[in-house]
Amino acid sequence: MKIIKKFTALLIAACLITGMMPQSAAASSTRLSFHASTSGSGNEIPVKSVKYDGEVTDGHYDFEENGSVYELEVDFLTYVTWKQSAKVSVKDHKGKTYRSYLSERDDDGCDILIANLKVGRTYTIVINGIKKYGTSAYRKLTLKVKIPTQGSSSQKVMVAKVSVSDDNDSEIDVKFASKVLWKRNAKVVSVKDNKGRSYKGYLTDKDDDDCEIYIHNMRYGRTYKIKISGIKAIGASAYKTITITAKIPSQHKSLSVRKVEYEEDFDDGRMEYTVTFDFNKKILHRADSYVLITDSAGIALSSSSSYVEWDDDECEIHLSSGLSRGSVYHYQIVHVKAVGSGYYTTLKGSFTAY
Repeated sequence: MKIIKKFTALLIAACLITGMMPQSAAASSTRLSFHASTSGSGNEIPVKSVKYDGEVTDGHYDFEENGSVYELEVDFLTYVTWKQSAKVSVKDHKGKTYRSYLSERDDDGCDILIANLKVGRTYTIVINGIKKYGTSAYRKLTLKVKIPTQGSSSQKVMVAKVSVSDDNDSEIDVKFASKVLWKRNAKVVSVKDNKGRSYKGYLTDKDDDDCEIYIHNMRYGRTYKIKISGIKAIGASAYKTITITAKIPSQHKSLSVRKVEYEEDFDDGRMEYTVTFDFNKKILHRADSYVLITDSAGIALSSSSSYVEWDDDECEIHLSSGLSRGSVYHYQIVHVKAVGSGYYTTLKGSFTAY
């Protein structure tokens, strides 16, 4: 018993590390009435349940090219063994066949993907290459199920909130009011602002209740109409093209240097010379940002390779030599911008070293 407990603990730990904990049925699963029969005599494969998960978009890209994909979960009352070449076929009561695929096979169940399944029909599902664990011959398991009609197919995609991303000021975060499904080739069709200018837009991320849209050279203070194709509300019959309106607030105050401080300090047996620039807003900088300081004669006292420490609302440059007290110096802070603004810029000005 101690060995079993230890093995179970190790298995759970491994699942947590790899992120492969067993997944429960989808919240929208519907348990179906069914009839099951096994070919041959004896060694029947008893079926515990058949669940309908509805339309899914969990990365079955090669299968999704055939249209919408729907999933059934089949659970058995006994352990089973699968033939390597096991497969499934699906036909409805009108004689129409559907492309189908055994997406997952386990020792007590399987998942079946079906392309373009229609609700309100009765289906005959035949699984070839399965047998009861411990028996010799592989069998054919036949299931008959009816997929119920579920709700209206006229549901619309409703947007709950549109905002500018906290991480990227050229990205729009869109939160939907209800769950949605995405087509594999869903994309931003067009982006236009209130002045008629067109922009390039891209879907950088999409989920079942939100998405992120990148707009190249997005400008603040404008309203954007963004068209997205290949999306639909769960329960809707067809993918649509929707239009999202995004109002981007204006930036009322431009970035500027509020204060400049020059300091000399003796540390660890040597002199250190620093100039600190205090900004009026929180800033962002790039990998190639730098601070250039020149004297009144235009002689450079720093370069693009000089060491600069960047903080939320200030930066500090380290100089190799000191400045003359009371003298005027000029600065250029290259490739900086305020958080939430559109473009990196260069701030120019002068200060007196005290």
